Amino acid sequence: MTKLSKEYESTIEYPVAFQSLPQDKLLQEEPVKTIDIHVKASGFKILTEKIFPTKLNVESSNLIGKSATKYFLLLPKQRLYIQRQMNTGVVIDHFINDSVYFNLGVLAKKKVPVILKADLDFALGYDMEKEFLIKPDSVTLTGPESILDTVLSVETINYIGRNIKKSIDEELKLKEFSPKSNVNLLVGKVAFKATIEKFTEGSMDLPIKIVNLPVNTNIVTYPKSIKITYKVALSNFNQVDASSFVIECDYKVSKENDLPYLIPKIVKSSEYVKNIKFSPSQIDFVIEK
Repeated sequence: MTKLSKEYESTIEYPVAFQSLPQDKLLQEEPVKTIDIHVKASGFKILTEKIFPTKLNVESSNLIGKSATKYFLLLPKQRLYIQRQMNTGVVIDHFINDSVYFNLGVLAKKKVPVILKADLDFALGYDMEKEFLIKPDSVTLTGPESILDTVLSVETINYIGRNIKKSIDEELKLKEFSPKSNVNLLVGKVAFKATIEKFTEGSMDLPIKIVNLPVNTNIVTYPKSIKITYKVALSNFNQVDASSFVIECDYKVSKENDLPYLIPKIVKSSEYVKNIKFSPSQIDFVIEK
């Protein structure tokens, strides 16, 4: 007990927290988590400090630049600030390493699109009436410029829907980046909306329009029309008629490829329909003399 009451010198490892890093910079590597300080104190206090070392705050706002990404601070310049945080009777003699180094990158911003990750399974006869809506459809990221240059998009968490009959109106979280990347999302979630309706199948026979036919040339096609089938929401069924579609055959394509038939192509369709199919896929023709 007498020996422990005497003054001694010893090196103690203290945990540290770096405060007030420059706001326009980001850590690209974790700095040291401890610093070694040579102190003078009684044997009792040294023993206590070694078992229960005080966590010390280090001011980091005024870093000294060594290169574009390398910075350092000098601990002796903060000796008084650090001393005030230490337990009474423990006196700093010197720092084992005078400098603490930091690897800092430029804090940058970047706006990227949001990608929906979803596994949707609709009930029989149901489907989305139009394209789903993500709002906002893009978000802003902050982080080291070198990392943001490689980020092209942000994904939502996976949304799973089964036997869907009702419209979707949900909030989806965005996938976060690894803490080590120092990339942060300014928005953490987005709205996901989709209008779900009962669908039915429609069909009709449509005339064929021949384009790029040479002057004074007439052809006869077999058949003269094409049958199309499509899916349409019940609420929009009456919005679709023959004027909603245009089917063309390009004579020039068949001529240049020496084809004995024409290839039909849908060049106009209604915004209300999906899954359009047509037959036949080839149209025979003869040139009238």
